Amino acid sequence: MQYLRITLKIHPKMKRRRRNVILIITDDQDIELGSMNFMPKVLKLMKEKGTEFKSGFVSTPICCPSRSSILTGMYVHNHNVHTNNHNCSGEDWRKIHEYRSIGVYMKEAGYRTAYLGKYLNEYEGDYVPPGWDYWMGLVKNSKFYNYTINFNGNRVKYGADYQKDYFTDLVTNYSVKFIEDHILNHSETPFLVVISYPAPHGPEDPAPQYADLFEDIDSHRTESWNYAPNPDKQWLLQRTGKMEPVHVAFTDLLHRRRLQTLQSVDEGVHQVFSTLRDHNCLSSTYAFYTSDHGYHLGQFGLIKGKNMPYEFDIRVPFFVRGPGVMKNFSIREPVLNVDLAPTFLAIAGAAVPAHMDGRNLLDLIAMKKAVSQGKAEKAKQHAPWRDTVLIERGKMPKLRKIRDRWLNQKERYGKEMRLNEACSKPEWQRPCSGTQQWTCYRSTDDRWRILKCRDKRSRHCPCGNEKRQKRHASNPSMEESDSDAIDEFLRTVHEYNVVRSKDWYQGYFAAPMSRQRRNACSCRGNSLHPLKLEEFSVRASDLPDAHRKKKDKGNSTNPERAACSVQQMNCFLHSIDHWKTPPLWPDQYGQFCFCQNSNNNTYWCLRTINEFENFLYCEFVTEFVSFYDLNDDPYQLHNIVYSLDMSTLEKLSERLRHLRECKGASCEHYSSPDWQSTSVYREEKTLL
Repeated sequence: MQYLRITLKIHPKMKRRRRNVILIITDDQDIELGSMNFMPKVLKLMKEKGTEFKSGFVSTPICCPSRSSILTGMYVHNHNVHTNNHNCSGEDWRKIHEYRSIGVYMKEAGYRTAYLGKYLNEYEGDYVPPGWDYWMGLVKNSKFYNYTINFNGNRVKYGADYQKDYFTDLVTNYSVKFIEDHILNHSETPFLVVISYPAPHGPEDPAPQYADLFEDIDSHRTESWNYAPNPDKQWLLQRTGKMEPVHVAFTDLLHRRRLQTLQSVDEGVHQVFSTLRDHNCLSSTYAFYTSDHGYHLGQFGLIKGKNMPYEFDIRVPFFVRGPGVMKNFSIREPVLNVDLAPTFLAIAGAAVPAHMDGRNLLDLIAMKKAVSQGKAEKAKQHAPWRDTVLIERGKMPKLRKIRDRWLNQKERYGKEMRLNEACSKPEWQRPCSGTQQWTCYRSTDDRWRILKCRDKRSRHCPCGNEKRQKRHASNPSMEESDSDAIDEFLRTVHEYNVVRSKDWYQGYFAAPMSRQRRNACSCRGNSLHPLKLEEFSVRASDLPDAHRKKKDKGNSTNPERAACSVQQMNCFLHSIDHWKTPPLWPDQYGQFCFCQNSNNNTYWCLRTINEFENFLYCEFVTEFVSFYDLNDDPYQLHNIVYSLDMSTLEKLSERLRHLRECKGASCEHYSSPDWQSTSVYREEKTLL
């Protein structure tokens, strides 16, 4: 269903009463890992004094594509900035879409415009983008020290002196300066200010006064943290195992540094609002706070990064305050980064261009306000809000029909199929022997029953309490027949098969045969902690041949970089000199390589939230398909796509096809409760 766009037209005499607009953007800030809980000033200013969008998403969880969507109000498939490299501040962007930015439109609407901070990853700093009266743009990607900015057309270099050069503070200071100058010299003109902070993006350099904070904070350890491997997910996660202890230590320290960098943002936002209050501008200003995307730190075994279609990467902080906006209020309907641009134009009283894919957020706020006040008829005057948004990464090729893809995938990856295949192999047969961890057998009701092996060596392991050791000694096999045990067994089987096949794999191997034979007693549980790294370190001799080749390649010339190079993948090398400011990486932990993304991690997803549904449906370029019911599974641990009937699956695929091609008003989508995930999923679990 499509609705006409209604543009607010303001009489010329009313122009002086138009509201100011401030957009505050952070870089890589999560909501799922709890970062907002450590920003008390922002929470007080934006949440207690405004409205929080609980389902605030980005259409593409990558820096440059998301920022391009914020600036243009368009999905990535319409502005074609797909990555941080291709067309990120490139020729097409500069010739076409940069002239369609909020800066251009707001300036045409009579606003004085300012942009301060990070712009786009590949911005060279050799020009001032159109539409901005006041420009302080960072050259290239986020840094805190030793960077260059373009300040109103002049390139200026900065050093490593905290008092003069710390970039977060510089952005705050220039923002305050612009606002004060505007009030003094341009008070009759409304302003748009974009404040684009570098935090908490790498290199995550905190201000020195915050470098001792948050030592024991582990809020990033969510239910999906170190939940690996995941044979029911896309290729990359099928081959990512549990983190090694050095990786665990890294995620803990990185989380700490990220929170520390955000303290300067917290203080900076407070300074901006204090300036507005001191000059009596706060009541006439709309302020928005969000991030270009979320982040993960150990989720599903992925050490760090973004790019994934899951909540930790696509859901972001999303707040607004201003005239008529309810205070300490939350809204559940899904909103997107593409909604910001049309909202700003509506505030300015300007026409929203037909090519913009987003909607005016103030319409949603007005509708929810009427509902909260019991004014049902007034609420009906507003067009219904969407319940489905598009999440996309990369260009969509032509894929086979969903029926063919799904049937092929179910044959390869369905839980029942994998269970039948595993239990038919001799290494998982009864009785338990040697290093065998699991065994399975057919029960009288013709279902597979899973047993966890407990052999005599466990009696001598210093694991658990005395009561537990005695129980294990008397019970060489302990039955584990619930669905969680089946999932754990299948993850073990999957990891065993991948490692044995010598295919690409990363993480702490659950069952490499040579190691299990050497270590007669193993007490490693499901989660790992950075205890004594030397006890857990993986030596080259422990790795399959494929891994040794990757590690040894090119060692004679450039051992570090060569060891961290895998074709068709995005890998990084973390070393002891990566961070230049405290808290530093301990020397004794050394360096490690990790591949955080792959070229085939390209996808298109539906994210739907309404009274009945809360799901994520994705199709990958590899033809893999996934479905997560977040009402039952908020951390997206279980892909239940095989529980859907073909009719429902085809409807979802058709909805996705529509949104992949949408433009402007056609991007509004309303779904219907035509599936019952809970009952179907429970039925699937019962079958096993």
